[in-house]
Order: sequence, then structure tokens, then C-alpha cells
Amino acid sequence: MRRSRPAPRISPGAAGASFAAAVALLAVPIARRYGRGPAARFAAGSAAALAGQQALVAAALERQEQAGGPGRLSAVDLMTLSRALAAAVLLGLLASGARDRPGLAGWTGWLALFGGSVVCDWLDGPIARRVGTSPAGAVFDLEADSWLTLSTAAAATRWGGLPAYCLAAPVVRYPLLARALRWLPYQRVFEAEPRWARWSGIAQMLLFTAALAPFGGPLTRAAVRLAAPVVAVVQLAVMLELHRRLGLDRAG
Repeated sequence: MRRSRPAPRISPGAAGASFAAAVALLAVPIARRYGRGPAARFAAGSAAALAGQQALVAAALERQEQAGGPGRLSAVDLMTLSRALAAAVLLGLLASGARDRPGLAGWTGWLALFGGSVVCDWLDGPIARRVGTSPAGAVFDLEADSWLTLSTAAAATRWGGLPAYCLAAPVVRYPLLARALRWLPYQRVFEAEPRWARWSGIAQMLLFTAALAPFGGPLTRAAVRLAAPVVAVVQLAVMLELHRRLGLDRAG
């Protein structure tokens, strides 16, 4: 019987270098369209986001390796982290100052968002269930989603026309998580999520995606304005309900 070969893995440094190369390539058309200044700010903002992301990834892999697991990224991990690359692109566009939703900046941000939140998010789950994942991979999945959600919310309020209160739930998630981790292990925190949390999260990302769409017409704009307060309140309620179910509202 032939033994199956172990799946190839990549170092976090090599993954970070590939993401940085993608950002550098995107900076070229941005420089041609908006000038060197906005392109430089785009590259710097994206690079800062990637540097922070990869530092956290390397730390997580080091802890996993010390516990006897793999210290390198699988193909599933790489696909998951591409969502964080999409977040870095959106943050770079924010830093660039280009507010051109129907133009190159808008299309660049929207396509990065679509690739990260739709294509990669739909693919990495089934692939992970088929080939397996690691404890660090499960953390990457949740945190890449949240990081992309936060960066998308920031972009949608800056050039997508959404009110600033739509940032509330994506921002509040982080102090609530930090508080929960003082009392519970990471995996336990999300076991108490309400069943409807997944659907409210999907609704939130659909709202942000529609707000950033470079092809949206008057009907899309009207639908976004009507949905924004409802979705924002429901998603914030999800965050607070999870906090309550964990008993952290009574914790000292």
C-alpha cells in the first residue's frame, strides 16, 4: 500500500512575502490613476496591516509547534489568510485617501472584498472539512473573518455612504473578546453564540458589500440606507447576547 504524501506547507514569512508582492502589484495602477502620493500611502497602509497580521500568525504557529502541532501554514490556512489580505487592501485604500467608489479604487476594494468574503470563505470551509485543519487554523478562520469585517465596515463608512454607527458591532467585538479571554479559553467563547448569529453576520457583510459596490444604482443606495440601522442594531445585539450567555456581564 502506498503511503500518502504529507500536504505541503509554507512558512508564515513566505506567505507574508507573497501577500506583500500582491500589494506592490496593486500599487502600480493606483499610482498611474491617482498619483505617487496616494499609491505610497496605499502601500504603507497595506504593508502595516500585513506586518501586524503576519506577526500574530507567526506567534500562533510557534505556540502550536510547541504543543506538538505543525509550525507552518497549510493550503487551507493560506486561503483563510487571503481574507486578511483583502482586509489589508481595504485598509491601504483608506490610507491612500482615494474616494472613488465607481472608479479604480472602488473596484479594487470591492473585488478584494468579494474574493475574500465570498470565494475564499466559501471554499476554505469545505476544503478544511475534507483535509482537516489545526487548532491555529480554526483561530485563523474566525479572526480573518472578523478582521475583514472591521476593515470593510471602515471602508463602507468612509466611501460607501454608511453611517458611522455601523462600525459599532465590528469594533465592540474586540474588547468583548479580550474580556472573555480573561475567563475562558478561546474555543469556549464562541460555543455560546446564538444560532441566529451566523445569519446576522451574513446580513452585515451583505450590507457592507452592497454599500461598497461600484455599480450600485439609486435602488441599491436606498436599500442600503433602509437596512443599515436594522442590521447594525441586530449585530450589536448578537455581541451583547454572547457576552450575557457567557456570564461576563456578572463577572468582576
